[in-house]
Amino acid sequence: MAEEYRIFSFPVLLVPPPGSNEKYRPLLMTEYEYAPPERARVSALEDAALDEVRLRARRLNFASDRTMSVEIHELIEPRPPTSGTPKDMKNAYEIIDEDYLEEKATCLPRLRSLNRVKSENIIALLTIPHPAPSNTPLAVMHEVNESDAQIRREGIAADARKRVSPSAGASLTQRVLTQRETRDDAVYNYRPPELIPPPITIYHPVFAKFLQLMAEPPDPTHEELGQAHEFVCLASAYYRDEAGRIENLSRNLNAAVYNGILGIQTLSYKSSKLAPDGVVFSQKTPSGFSTIAAITEVKAEIGEGGSDPIAQAECAYVAVYSSDEARHIREVSCCPALLIGMAGPNIIVSGAVFADNIIAQTLTDYISVIPRLNSNNRSPFDDAGYRIAHLFRALKECTHNLHVYYSQLVQTMTPPLVPLPAGVFVGRPRARVSAGASRTLTSPSFIGPHFTTYHDSEGEEVALTYRARLQPYLPMKAVFVAEAKSRSGTEKVVVKFAHTYNREGHKLLANAEPSQAPKLRYCALEPSVGMWVVVMDYVESSELGVDDVLKETVHIESLRVALKKLHSQGLVFGDLRPLNVLIVDDKVVLIDFDWCGKAGEARYPSDIILEGETWHSEVQRGGLIEQAHDEYHFYKLTSCEL
Repeated sequence: MAEEYRIFSFPVLLVPPPGSNEKYRPLLMTEYEYAPPERARVSALEDAALDEVRLRARRLNFASDRTMSVEIHELIEPRPPTSGTPKDMKNAYEIIDEDYLEEKATCLPRLRSLNRVKSENIIALLTIPHPAPSNTPLAVMHEVNESDAQIRREGIAADARKRVSPSAGASLTQRVLTQRETRDDAVYNYRPPELIPPPITIYHPVFAKFLQLMAEPPDPTHEELGQAHEFVCLASAYYRDEAGRIENLSRNLNAAVYNGILGIQTLSYKSSKLAPDGVVFSQKTPSGFSTIAAITEVKAEIGEGGSDPIAQAECAYVAVYSSDEARHIREVSCCPALLIGMAGPNIIVSGAVFADNIIAQTLTDYISVIPRLNSNNRSPFDDAGYRIAHLFRALKECTHNLHVYYSQLVQTMTPPLVPLPAGVFVGRPRARVSAGASRTLTSPSFIGPHFTTYHDSEGEEVALTYRARLQPYLPMKAVFVAEAKSRSGTEKVVVKFAHTYNREGHKLLANAEPSQAPKLRYCALEPSVGMWVVVMDYVESSELGVDDVLKETVHIESLRVALKKLHSQGLVFGDLRPLNVLIVDDKVVLIDFDWCGKAGEARYPSDIILEGETWHSEVQRGGLIEQAHDEYHFYKLTSCEL
């Protein structure tokens, strides 16, 4: 007997700003279904509502990089059925306000079983936080490029300041609590897999340089090999505790890499006090905050000390750059730093930035300094020396680069006059205040990628100013809206950073008549990012939802022409899902050429999500992308054969 699914079809209503007399505004209808006796809870309805809102954020004209939250309420009596049209939804739900909810609804706890809930009585209330009003007199206030992204960053910093100390925060118990997608101050570091960050290399070139130095290391000097050999001998020994390991290794490591890289330092901020096992200080800001280029944490051995040292280094970074004292630097920088974790004779290096989320990404595996057998014609000790010399050279050069970066950045900052009262400008770029007059520090409204100039096909320099993420609800997507300024004028563009990209396929459709891909302004593998950088025109369009199909004959024919043009050149598109199909007037425009490539050569990535009927039945992880798979997607989108 087939399972009987229980379906919840319910509205999402937007909660009005605090203190207003507005009604709750119906936004959309969404659904959730499950098959009893499967366990399902109210939290599943919250997730379904948030997913639908994020999917349609652009259509709803939301500043969707703000935090969103949903509460599920059960009405005493159901509202009239609705078809989901704006008019029907308004008629059904315009009565709902605070008074109505107090009298005729109950807010459901997240863990309540859906078996105890009446599906027809459910509504979801969406809250988007609004910046709090300031009590500062208007005579001394001057707003500069108020930015939702900056508001959100300062909200993250405020949440992070409430954390426990880094030593306690790195414990497993605390990491389970803080490393959640629902936590704004979570560190996006792939743990758990839901916390997927964008590539850290897009925010500062030092991280791509570190990876390049490790992948293609220059020959070490005699002195570097001597320092590395000494470190191998010292680090391979056993020590009674962390203090003993630090004491015995610090002289060597500080000389080989950078002064301060190992040696306990006490840092005191209003919100926390911490003592990392190593800190490389850079330039002080005019307000007195010491910028930090690198943080080290040490454990005597693997499994000792109650936590992973790289997790503790992450927590220390969060404490430093979320502090009130760091705000001036946070307003103008992504706050890049190197994080070093040492557990016994093992070293790992990560990079960290504070962009529109806090991001940490490992740049190495745990590198063992213990001599081991190899097949490179070197003895175990000789090989270990070269291995550590390469690591030390990368750390030394990149730590120096960060020191120079902060020194130059601080030189552009002007001294603060009178510090703002706590709480002023909740997340807004900071306004300077002086007696009887206002003076403003112009801060960028958005902390974006470091790639800001390129030369177009005519050799003319183009400057990029990043304005927002294109899909802020998908943190892993490194796609941004920017302004491209040259002598010819200023254009709105999309800048995408991709690990792979097919320039040939994009140009083929972009140069077609009519064009069926956004105009390609720049597309190259950029060494300072370690990725493809793709600059294309911003296209005003209608998007297809996850389950939408093309209904108009003119759009179906346009998609057919685009695919046949690719196939005629021996190319496959690969990812012809609805979200990569834009409707522009009477034509279809394709985006996302990451998987596009030559038939018989292009392959699916290993992390493709194979579920349901999204993909052709023969699609496999690492398998070849075939033209028949494009034809399958075409049929799903159009109900027509290609």
